[in-house]
Formats: sequence, C-alpha cells, structure tokens
Amino acid sequence: MDRLAAVRFNSAGKYYYFSTDLDVKKGDKVIVETVRGLEMGEIISDLTDLSEFKLDNELKRIKRVANRADIEVYNINKIKAQKSFEICKEIIAETNLDMHLINCEYTLDASKVIFMYTSDERVDFRDLLKKLASVFKCRIELRQVGPRDKAKIVGGIGNCGLPLCCNSFLGEFDGVSINMAKNQLLAIN
Repeated sequence: MDRLAAVRFNSAGKYYYFSTDLDVKKGDKVIVETVRGLEMGEIISDLTDLSEFKLDNELKRIKRVANRADIEVYNINKIKAQKSFEICKEIIAETNLDMHLINCEYTLDASKVIFMYTSDERVDFRDLLKKLASVFKCRIELRQVGPRDKAKIVGGIGNCGLPLCCNSFLGEFDGVSINMAKNQLLAIN
C-alpha cells in the first residue's frame, strides 16, 4: 500500500512529497527522480497513509533507499561541485560578466550541474554557457537567485547573534508585504 513521504534535499530546505511502498522511516536517505534529475534526499517525518489525502495529481515515487555507493557518489559530487565552482568563477571573471556566483550543485548521476548566482541586472550568459559546456561536458543550468535565497544558501549571522533562521530551520519564505517592509524601515522594492 502506498504511503506519503516528505523528503528534504538540503538541511534547511523546502520538503517535497513522494509516494512509496518501500519500508523506509524518518532519517533514511532515499533516491528520487526530480525535475532536475536523480537526487538523494532524506525522509524528514514518519510516513502517512496516502488514502487520507485527496490529491489532484499523481505523486512521483521514491526510486529506492540510498545504498553505500549512492552516498559515496553524492560525496564525490560535492567535491566536484567545489572544484566546478572555482572554475566557473574564473570563467566569469574572464568574460567580465556582472554576476556573483553563489553555489554549485551536481545531480546524483552528474548529468547536470547547476550554478546559482545573483546579479542586479539581467545577464547575457550565452558565451559563458558555451565555455562552461566545453569544460564540463554535461547539461548546465544557470539559476539567478534573489538576496533571500542567497542568505539561505550562504548562511550567516542574524541581528540576534544566532545563525540565520532561513539557513538553519525555515523551509520556505513567506511573502513580505509593503507594510512589513515599512515597519522594518526597509526599501520598498
């Protein structure tokens, strides 16, 4: 019988629901198919019976429980991502693009590399994409993120002196109303 599993891919990231008939429990590492490709995530809560929910569409299924080889590949990909990050920074400097690289991630099967960056303006990165494709020889995604997402990825210390909430436990951001921004004396943009 299918059950509902909440899977998180980053320690403080958003969680997604998948269906499964596997014998898994909270804390298990699992392999799932996402829009980005194969990825490893962690089950963050106890499984619930799928029949309790009225879902409009079909949930993707958990492929399998992660084995030792999957975890090893995941760790190798993290090391590759650090090297790829440095290479991409050098290529960005060569092409004189006005963008600040934030993070780099590989999918589990290393068929795709995702670079996240911030920029104040729209960036024409066609030349950059060609150079990156010739170096990495896989699918490349360049994703522009905003300042809130940057804080979530990079981390830091908040006004209270503790690690940023978005980096430590907040899964999703709520919208910021104009009234909230005015109360905190923030720029209204």
